[in-house]
Amino acid sequence: MVKNVNPKEIKVDFGEIKNDKMRNFRDRIWFIKYWAEFMKKNSDEVWSQGQKDLIDSQFKKADEFFEEMSKSEEGREKLDIIKYRKIKNI
Repeated sequence: MVKNVNPKEIKVDFGEIKNDKMRNFRDRIWFIKYWAEFMKKNSDEVWSQGQKDLIDSQFKKADEFFEEMSKSEEGREKLDIIKYRKIKNI
C-alpha cells in the first residue's frame, strides 16, 4: 500500500505516454484491418466457430478459477466478498 506520496515527487514522462498511445492506436488499426480481411476471406462458419471457441474457453477458465478458489477457506472467503460486491453493485 502506498502512503504519504507527495504529488510533486511523481515524475511523468509525457513522451513515453504519447508513444504508448500511438503504438496502441497503430495496433488497434492493424487488428481492425486484420479482422476485416479475415472475415472477407473466410466463411461465416469458420470465423464464428473461432469466436465460439474463444468465448467457450473464457467460460471454462472462469469455471476453473471458481473451482480452484473454493478448495480453500481463504478462497471461499474471497469468493463471498466477490459475490457480496456483485450483489451490492460495489
